[in-house]
Amino acid sequence: MKKFTTFSLLMALAVSLSACGGGDKATEAPADQKQSQSTATSGGGADVQKIIQQKNCTSCHGQNLQGASGPALNNVGSRLSKDEIKQIIKEGRGGMPPGLIKDEQELEAVATYLSEQK
Repeated sequence: MKKFTTFSLLMALAVSLSACGGGDKATEAPADQKQSQSTATSGGGADVQKIIQQKNCTSCHGQNLQGASGPALNNVGSRLSKDEIKQIIKEGRGGMPPGLIKDEQELEAVATYLSEQK
């Protein structure tokens, strides 16, 4: 019984770690989403979708930010202010590690974009 419990815990740990890791491979978005992604720029012309992909946000929050192992962000602007979003990105919260976006312009662009998602 002890071996089974240990094995189960190790498997659960492996699954949860793999859910938020990796993700360097770019995936092709459906045609209807390409238009919205191409116009998703904010804060000095920074390409927000590119930043979100590079920082692996979609590995936890989903390709369309609909949520996966992390919470949905496609309506986060209706729950949190831009400053609250920036604070969470900087300091982390729950299972999200702090400091995933260190560049201030990128942080501003992503926070602005997410705060507009209502």
